[in-house]
Amino acid sequence: MGSSQSTTNSPGPTMYTATASASIAAAQATALTLSPTSNVKGKTFDRFVQIYLENQDFDIAAGDPNLAYLATLGITLNNYYAVTHPSQPNYVAAVGASTHGVFLDTATRIGSDTETIVDLLEAANVSWSVYMEDMPYSGFEGDYVNQENGANDYVRKHNPMMSYDSVTEDLNRLAKSKNFTMFYKDLAANTLPQWMFITPNMTNDGHDSSVTVAGTWARTFLEPLLDNPNFNTDRTLVVLTFDECENYFAENRVFTVLLGGVVEGKEGTTNSTKFNHYSLSKTAEDNWNLGNLGENDVDATPLV
Repeated sequence: MGSSQSTTNSPGPTMYTATASASIAAAQATALTLSPTSNVKGKTFDRFVQIYLENQDFDIAAGDPNLAYLATLGITLNNYYAVTHPSQPNYVAAVGASTHGVFLDTATRIGSDTETIVDLLEAANVSWSVYMEDMPYSGFEGDYVNQENGANDYVRKHNPMMSYDSVTEDLNRLAKSKNFTMFYKDLAANTLPQWMFITPNMTNDGHDSSVTVAGTWARTFLEPLLDNPNFNTDRTLVVLTFDECENYFAENRVFTVLLGGVVEGKEGTTNSTKFNHYSLSKTAEDNWNLGNLGENDVDATPLV
């Protein structure tokens, strides 16, 4: 199911500053938000959750106490690799099974004729959403600076859907790109979708802070969710990984753990099969019999 593609770099949407607070508030009040649900039975799991942290070498991440603790709750994939550097193409690859010519972190638009995992999910009636911490409102297409402390909280390049015109030119698809406030509302209402991609803000993902901060966030975020039946059942698979390693001269191996009810009975174990970010698409495709995108997902190895 491959398709032709056109990739262009552009200045991108405006970075919002304190002077734009009124515009943000107005957009928040009118932004369309959708919380689709479905119950399409998968081969191995019925819910697939992917979480990216930022820029850390395998050994350093594995040595963080909180990430090490999460590893005791799941399966460590000790032979999992990012696909390139810098960050943005690794996010593009997570949903499009290719970097599609993206090789920088500058705002990029991939032509609307290029399919993503969204096209396959929707064709099979599998619900999906992405949740981005500190994204100001659903469907927001720019970068956003926190209006109170000036921190660089949310960036477009860490939202895998925003580089694809096939998503951003579709209002209903934009409405499924939501912030963490909506995540917790969907969680409480038991309206979480079956396929999710989650990105913390630039502090909590470790980009602007440290692996200690990222590990603390990951444990604080995930531990209660793993005990919440609205999120985790025996048919839930969670992938916690990093977009890329920090050392550009090292092999691009990144710390990755599988969590959720699907791994019950295998807690604290290790899988040394070679995987990479293209395995994310392949895992969903095989599980729900979605077909493929005709890209690097075709020969990728599924995670389960």
